[in-house]
Amino acid sequence: MEDPVQDGVASPATSGTGKSKLETLPKEDLIKFAKKQMMLIQKAKARCAELEKEIEEFKTKPVAGGTGDIIKALTERLDALLLEKAESEQQCLYLKKENIKMKQEVEDSITKMEDVHKEFEQSQGNYVKEIENLKNELMAVHSKHSEDKASLQKELEEATKKQLELSEQLKFQGNCEDNVKKLQEIQNIKPVFEEQILYLQKQLSTATNEKEQEITHLQEVIEANSQRYQKDINSLQEELLQLKVAHQEEVKDLMCQIEASAKEREAEVSNLNQLKENLVRQCEASVKNIQEKYECELENLENAPDASHENQMCPMLLQEEAFVEQVVNEKIKHLENTLKELESQHSILKDEVTYMNNLKLKLELDAQHIKDEFFHEREDLEFKINELLLAKEEQSCVIEKLKSELEDSNKQFCCIVEQHNKEVQRLKEQHQKEISELTETFLSGSEKEKLTLMFEIQGLKEHCENLQQEKQEAILNYESLREIMEILQTELGESAGKISQEFESMKQQQASDVNELQQKLRTAFNEKDALLETVNRLQRENEKLSQQELVPELENTIKSLQEKNEVCLVSLSQRDTMLQELEAKISSLTEEKNDFISKIKTSHEEMDNLHKKCEREEKLIVELRGKVEQTSHCNSELEQKVNELRGELEETLKEKDQNNQKLEKLMVQLKTVSEDQEALSSEVKSLYEENNRLSSEKNQLNRDLEVLLSQKEDVMLKEHISELEKKLQVTITERDNLSTLFENEQVQKLFVKTQLYGFLKQMESKVSEEDEEQDVVNILQAVGESLAKINEEKHNLIFQYDERVAELEKKTKCLQEENAVQHEELQSLLRDHEQEKVLLRKELEETLSHKEALQSDLLEMKNANEKTRLENQNLLSQVEEASQNLHSKNKTQNEKEQSFVRELENLRLSQEQKEAELQDVRAELLLLKDSLEKSPVENDQPSLVKELEEKIGYLEKESKEKEEKINKIKLVAVKAKKELDSSKREAQTLREELESVRSEKDQLSTSMRDLIQGAESYKNLLLEYDKQSEQLDVEKERANNFEHHIEELTRQLRNSTFQCEKLNSDNEDLLARIETLQSNAKLLEVQILEVQKAKAVADKELEAEKLQKEQKIKEHASSVNELEELQLQLQKEKKQLQKTMQELELVRKDAQQTTLMNMEIADYERLMKELNQKLANKNSKIEDLEQEIKIQKQKQETLQEEMASLQSSVQQSEEKNTKIKQLLVKTKKELADSKQAETDHLILQASLKGELEASQQQVEVYKIQLADITSEKHKVHEQLKTSADQHQRTLSAYQQKVTALQEECHAAKAEQATIASEFENYKVRVHNVLKQQKNKSVSQTETEGAKQEREHLEMLIDQLKIKLQDTQNNLQINVSELQMLQSEHDTLLERHNKMLQETVSKEAELREKLCSIQSENMMLKSEHAQTVSQLTSQNEVLRSSFRDQVRHLQEEHRKTMETLQQQLSKVEAQLFQLKSEPTTRSPASSHQPLKNLRERRSTDLPLPDMYTITREEGEGMETTDTESVSSSGTHTQSLEQLLNSPETKLEPPLWHAEFTKEELVQKLSSTTKSADHLNVLLRETEATNAILMEQIKLLKSEIRRLERNQEREKSVANLEYLKNVLLQFIFLKPGSEKERLLPVIDTMLQLSPEEKGKLAAIAQGEEENASRSSGWASYLHSWSGLR
Repeated sequence: MEDPVQDGVASPATSGTGKSKLETLPKEDLIKFAKKQMMLIQKAKARCAELEKEIEEFKTKPVAGGTGDIIKALTERLDALLLEKAESEQQCLYLKKENIKMKQEVEDSITKMEDVHKEFEQSQGNYVKEIENLKNELMAVHSKHSEDKASLQKELEEATKKQLELSEQLKFQGNCEDNVKKLQEIQNIKPVFEEQILYLQKQLSTATNEKEQEITHLQEVIEANSQRYQKDINSLQEELLQLKVAHQEEVKDLMCQIEASAKEREAEVSNLNQLKENLVRQCEASVKNIQEKYECELENLENAPDASHENQMCPMLLQEEAFVEQVVNEKIKHLENTLKELESQHSILKDEVTYMNNLKLKLELDAQHIKDEFFHEREDLEFKINELLLAKEEQSCVIEKLKSELEDSNKQFCCIVEQHNKEVQRLKEQHQKEISELTETFLSGSEKEKLTLMFEIQGLKEHCENLQQEKQEAILNYESLREIMEILQTELGESAGKISQEFESMKQQQASDVNELQQKLRTAFNEKDALLETVNRLQRENEKLSQQELVPELENTIKSLQEKNEVCLVSLSQRDTMLQELEAKISSLTEEKNDFISKIKTSHEEMDNLHKKCEREEKLIVELRGKVEQTSHCNSELEQKVNELRGELEETLKEKDQNNQKLEKLMVQLKTVSEDQEALSSEVKSLYEENNRLSSEKNQLNRDLEVLLSQKEDVMLKEHISELEKKLQVTITERDNLSTLFENEQVQKLFVKTQLYGFLKQMESKVSEEDEEQDVVNILQAVGESLAKINEEKHNLIFQYDERVAELEKKTKCLQEENAVQHEELQSLLRDHEQEKVLLRKELEETLSHKEALQSDLLEMKNANEKTRLENQNLLSQVEEASQNLHSKNKTQNEKEQSFVRELENLRLSQEQKEAELQDVRAELLLLKDSLEKSPVENDQPSLVKELEEKIGYLEKESKEKEEKINKIKLVAVKAKKELDSSKREAQTLREELESVRSEKDQLSTSMRDLIQGAESYKNLLLEYDKQSEQLDVEKERANNFEHHIEELTRQLRNSTFQCEKLNSDNEDLLARIETLQSNAKLLEVQILEVQKAKAVADKELEAEKLQKEQKIKEHASSVNELEELQLQLQKEKKQLQKTMQELELVRKDAQQTTLMNMEIADYERLMKELNQKLANKNSKIEDLEQEIKIQKQKQETLQEEMASLQSSVQQSEEKNTKIKQLLVKTKKELADSKQAETDHLILQASLKGELEASQQQVEVYKIQLADITSEKHKVHEQLKTSADQHQRTLSAYQQKVTALQEECHAAKAEQATIASEFENYKVRVHNVLKQQKNKSVSQTETEGAKQEREHLEMLIDQLKIKLQDTQNNLQINVSELQMLQSEHDTLLERHNKMLQETVSKEAELREKLCSIQSENMMLKSEHAQTVSQLTSQNEVLRSSFRDQVRHLQEEHRKTMETLQQQLSKVEAQLFQLKSEPTTRSPASSHQPLKNLRERRSTDLPLPDMYTITREEGEGMETTDTESVSSSGTHTQSLEQLLNSPETKLEPPLWHAEFTKEELVQKLSSTTKSADHLNVLLRETEATNAILMEQIKLLKSEIRRLERNQEREKSVANLEYLKNVLLQFIFLKPGSEKERLLPVIDTMLQLSPEEKGKLAAIAQGEEENASRSSGWASYLHSWSGLR
């Protein structure tokens, strides 16, 4: 009964599996097959439903009716069923056969399809190859066609070129004839030219004379200027001398006043002394009188001893004494007042003396400045004279150069004539060769013409190739030149920017001067070019004249060439018609090609330009960054300078204070030394004057310094601000330029795109003729790729541009911010210096006036240059007139030559044969030559040529001279530029000097104005001096306070360091304690963890036992329920059996007739046997369950006992836990206390650190202050030294002056003595002369003449003496200046040496510091390396220790496992002994059921579950269950194998211990627990494995999906194509057309296999079938339930 049903079930299954093979079948066959299958399934389903209903009715109905009706009904139904079954079996067999056939057909069709597919692929590959070959052939044909076209075009071009050459030759011959005529005209024009040349020579001589006159005039002007300057100098010297005399007189007056005042003071002092003496005398007299009175009164008192009289006398005496004292005090006060007034007058006189000395010094300085200015002016004038002389020399050099160039041009002209002659000879030879070739061509006709044409074509091809190569070379040269030009432009731009930044102040004026000079140079160059052109024209005329001689020889060649030309024209006219069409095609193609190439080149050039611009922008950015850094450096330098200036100001103030203190000391000394004034008055005065001078000089120097520094700061700041503004403007302009360039590039890109689209259209139109689809696709793809690349590049460029713009904007913002900060800082300084700017402007105006004077000199030079230019122009106009005359003469000659050519043509026409004609022409040519030689016109030609050559040579010499002059002018311009630079520098120095002079002038004016307010200012100065001295005292006190403070801080630091060390030691102790506490805590924690683990293990065991107990209770209940259910089922089945037996007996009786009935009975018998077997199995199971219930009851009792023991152990563990918790609480409290202490210590440490840092900072601040103070001290010392040096210099200078004056005094005294002696002699002589006059009155006339001579000689001697004194004074001044300079030089050398020593010492210190730092670094490195090595060694030690511990643990674990295994084996052996003992003791009848039980238990011990059967391989996993006591160790054999092993293998032990049943039950329970535990673990592992497998599948699917996505992104580039494919797939009907689109969609969208299958089903229209197939499975499932 089952076999056919199974076959029926299998057939649709196979059809389901074979669906992939059935896909290849045609649609109609598949539909038929499906219909048959559906019909069969529906029938079977309906029958199954009917049978199920009948079975249910049987179950519900009780067995009440008679058995006969039932048997009849059953028999009828059985018959029907058997018939249906037979039919269904036949149908199944038929279907199986059909299925097999279908499978075979499907396999055959699949193989055929594969073969066809392979053939299709091969054919497709072949077709693709053929298409590629055809394409290549087409391309080759195209290239050949284009090459042919190009070659033909080249041939055409060459032919046209030849024609042009021939026509040019003809023209040349005509020109030759014209030249002959022109020569005749030239002979006529010759005298006119000679006259013109003479006129030009005269003009040249006049021009040279004018130039010489101008030079002499300039020299006279210079001499006049020098004389004027010398006069000015003399006048200035006289004024100086007058000033000196006035100054000396003023000094003498002042000295007289001082002496008078001194005498007055001495008189006053003497009066004072006399008054004091008188007072003393009066006092002594009064005292004596009083004493006398007192003595008298005493005597009177003695005489009259009355008390009342004595009392009256005492007050009288007292009154008299008081009166005397008052008188004395009043006189003393009066004398003191007079003294004070005298002292004030004396101080005022001293001030006036110092002021006069200062005036004297200032006047001397003015005189020196005036001398310097005169010297500079004199140098400038000499410089200008030198320039003019150089200009003169340069002009002469230019003239010589022009002469030399004329000679060179003459030489070149001769060379050109020789070359022309050679070329003429060469042409003759060529003409002869061509004539011979023409004769050969006439002999061999069209064949030779063809060959020559072929040769010509080849030559033209070669020529074309050469031209292309030349073109490529020219393009390369052009590109290289363009690159060089761009580089030069960039360099020029940079240099121009620098120059504009450097010379902005003088730019406009210089630009105008330079432009004028450039115009002059251009005009000079134009003149030179014009002269060269005239020379070239004359050369050409000479060539023409020389060619006229060769005219008759060339005429023969012209004839032959004309004949050749006619032949060529005939042959070419035939070719022209053929080539015109080709030319049109070639021209169109070449135009297109050239357009395309030009577009590509432009695009490449644009790209290169963009890259270059990008690089330039990057360079600019780098430069801007450098400039920004430079500006920042400048700012820092300016700040440093400001700080230095402030320090210098402070130092100067301190110096002033010190000077004031010195003044006070000197005043005190003057007061103390007032008594010894007569002896030391001269020394005190000198010292006082020197002090005042030094202070005034110092003040002046400080002011000068301040002025200079402020000016420098102003200038620097202005320059800095202007530079920054310029940079900003430059950046803004560059940004605008970049934006404009970017827009231009975008426009160009759009233009290129449009051109590409046009080119693509043209290409499409061409390709449509040959192969449309593939070429169009390729072009579209190429265009798409190119567009994508261009877009990407564009985006990148835009992004880069935006980034650069943003960076530039940021930089500009930063610069603006910096500028704003600098403006805010510098505005305060600018406000102070606005007045000084006004002064600077005035000085600038003066310098500009000086510059204008220089420009006037330049203008004079320019005028001279213009004159020379005008002369050159006149010469050029004359040369042009001469050339026009020559042209007119040439025209007349050309006319004559044309008439001559006509006559020759008439002669040629008359000639019949070629050879005869040639001979006749040669004879006529010879005759013509003879006639020409005889004619007088032709005789004069060589003389004309020579004269012309001489004129040309002369003109060339003149042009060379002019060129030399121009070169000299250039040199002068260069020198002028250099001189301008030097003049600028000099102007700057002059400005500085002017500023100093003006400041001195201002000071002089202010001092003159302040003379009136001198006394008041002096008092104010004294008050200020007092204040400053007080400030100095305050500052000294502050310094002392600071030093005390520093000392206190150092003490505090020491104390803090001691405290720190103490705290560190305490901290280390605390840390040690904390570490010990932590170690104790760790040990306690470890113990707690161990206890907790033990507790957890106990809890787990308890929970496991509770769970086991609950499970066993549940199993027991379920087993009881199952028993009851089984008993009920048994009863029901017994009843059914009885019924079925009865029915079977009835059936057996009725079913002997047919074979079908027998078959059914056999089936029923089989069923009955199976049911009997099941019943027997169930009975055995029930028995087993009953025995198990007993066993489990025993187990329950044992478990309860174990529970009680475990509860007691749990209570003990809880008590231990409470104790440990108490310990933990205590340790936690201790830890908290220690942590609090630690935190307190840390807080203390932090506060101390903060204090330490604060104190360190203060110390650093104080150090900085100390360093500043020391630096200031050093500066003050240096300034003191400099002041001392200056004092020494001034002292030495004054000493020298004193010595000089003393020498002069001695000399004057000596002169006075000599004069006195001479005077006495003179008196004697006069007396003698008077006596002689009386005697000799006649000799008066002679003596008068002698006297006049003597007086004249004496005057001369006086003048010479004055000159000698002047020279001596000058010498002394020079000597003093030399000494001063030498002393300054020595001081400077000393300073230099000191600086060098300091630098060397600093370098040594820095090197020592470097060495120390390097050594420290090395030490740190070594320490680091040591620490690393120590740590690594510690790590390795720890690793090794941990490895050892792990090994020990593993060994211990192994040992425990082995011991446990041994115990288990022993227990199992005892178990088997116990099993074997009862069998031997008890009889067989009573223990047979027990034996069966044990056998069954041995088979069914691991629970009657399917998991235990399928999972025997993974049951060696006891190692995981290490926590439980009863778990077994890792062993070669599993537990179940050991239990199932036969009893014969186990050897009985030697000892026979009798175990109780309870012990055996415990051991069994432990083994069952372990088995259950292992099963649970296996289930969990399998569940995890399943989850992991699912995860792996998911991950794999995700990876594949991502890969598909990536491939999809690559493939889905052309969305239009994809859209078209999908639309076709949607709108097409299911079938082969849809299936063709599947691979395309798969490649485009990268589908998964499931998606492919679904699309394939949609393409075949089998969605409905698929849905139905799911229904078949459900039917089959219900069918399978029949079994």
